[in-house]
Amino acid sequence: MNVSAPARGPRRLWLAAAAVAALAAIVGAYFAGRTGAVRPDSHVRVVAEGAAAAEPAAEAWPTPIKGGPLPAPNAPLKDHFAQLQARANAGDVAAAARLVRDLDRCNRLRGAQWRNAGATEALTSRSTEGMTAAQLRTYQTLLEAMELRQQREREERAACAGVDERMLASLTANIAQAARLGDEQARACYLERGPLYDPRSLIRQPEALRSYRASAARLVEAGLAAGDWRVVDLLQRAYEPGSTSLLGGLLGADALQHYRYLKLYRLGAEAHRAAELDRQLAAAAAGLAPAQRAEADAWAQNTLDAGFRGRSTDGTAPGWEACDF
Repeated sequence: MNVSAPARGPRRLWLAAAAVAALAAIVGAYFAGRTGAVRPDSHVRVVAEGAAAAEPAAEAWPTPIKGGPLPAPNAPLKDHFAQLQARANAGDVAAAARLVRDLDRCNRLRGAQWRNAGATEALTSRSTEGMTAAQLRTYQTLLEAMELRQQREREERAACAGVDERMLASLTANIAQAARLGDEQARACYLERGPLYDPRSLIRQPEALRSYRASAARLVEAGLAAGDWRVVDLLQRAYEPGSTSLLGGLLGADALQHYRYLKLYRLGAEAHRAAELDRQLAAAAAGLAPAQRAEADAWAQNTLDAGFRGRSTDGTAPGWEACDF
């Protein structure tokens, strides 16, 4: 045991607090002094930066292509990183999606190892003396589950062996690229979290906020055109007055837009979610004029009929995780 660790604790806490404060300052300054701008023929309201600012120039987006076979599952990422990165940069959707998932897995591995080690120590050090038969069966089940976790961790350590900080630092940029190429999971993650998915990369590359701002509206439009219910749910939450999300900071609170997307989401919902969503809709409609509600209801129905299929609540249960790769 490192006996000096407690002494470093306050300093670590101070450094962590300083990093969070610095990050908040960057984000706050970026969105400060904003005015509203509306894209033509779109209900996606983008907040302009500064009183005289226009929307950021559109980035050059790659044309999605289909490439060749991908590496075998659990193949060491270090052996295929350069190839996957080159294919992703060239517009290969499958390669971009695979690279994001492999990088995300390796990025999470360190924390998982730390947590699993602590849980394993606590479980294996427990005495079975005095346990009833039922408690012993439960304990055996926990041991078996622990073994499965350890087996999975061994597989992930092998897949992530040799992956360095330079590779891990590309995670956010690769999520953005996969989102631009049309990967739905990456699109939802990038819209909700953007560069904040890995705050370390934002500290190193604060211009990532400008890239997010330049891409978000187009990603929203692509998601709506594809009938992506996750984008609808993200929008209704982002537009809700009081939203503290990154997307909410970009779009700005808008009670009418919140109602509009919530209504669309409600139209596609499963029956067991209807009552809950109806209560939310009633609250959202309280401050709107009858004509506004009628127009929003008509828009939601027309949008549903034009391109949305399936149920909105499939895959978007309360508390769903947009970045669950």
